[in-house]
Amino acid sequence: MKQKTLLKSIALLCLSLNFYSCDKGEEDIQPIEIIMPLQVGNEWIYKIIDYNSDGEVLSAGSFKRAVVKDTLINKQTWFILNNGMIVRNDRDGYVHYRKAAKEQYITYPSQSTSGIAYGYEYPNYTLWIFHRRTAGLVPLPDSPHVSQATEYTFERQTSLRASSALSTTWVKEYVVPALGMIRTDWYYADSGKLMRRYELESYRLK
Repeated sequence: MKQKTLLKSIALLCLSLNFYSCDKGEEDIQPIEIIMPLQVGNEWIYKIIDYNSDGEVLSAGSFKRAVVKDTLINKQTWFILNNGMIVRNDRDGYVHYRKAAKEQYITYPSQSTSGIAYGYEYPNYTLWIFHRRTAGLVPLPDSPHVSQATEYTFERQTSLRASSALSTTWVKEYVVPALGMIRTDWYYADSGKLMRRYELESYRLK
């Protein structure tokens, strides 16, 4: 009898905690952070500069990113970029949708998802990408558009199957919600030397 009473008490306690968790979850729902300005017709022009390991310019070019249309996936509005990527702002951050997996993946994490990592298996190597963001703004020197931005860091760890050798490549992207991505810096593997930079030159926002 005592055992039944104890089990009943535990069940009631679990039920109470469950209701409390649900209520707390509803209260803790955060508004969606607008990390990237997404609207059909928005476009950005970037200058691309490639550097050798000594910091000398190898080549320069340009790159265009644009929001070409929107679409509905699982009753949610997504935006399609000119390179085919399907993206949206979400409570997890700025995310993209992969048709093959039928899932969304985080590109720029929110504060709560900062540190998330994805693993990818390839025939000759395994790639892990860790996505992080700064808690506040960081200085962005030499930008003609802004003086500060949120920094998103991508740590790309590549492990070769043949030798088990591990190399790390760093990518840093600087984003301002009102304008979008301002700058992207790719570094040489296992080095702090800049390899490629995307720098915002002009933009048009609706």
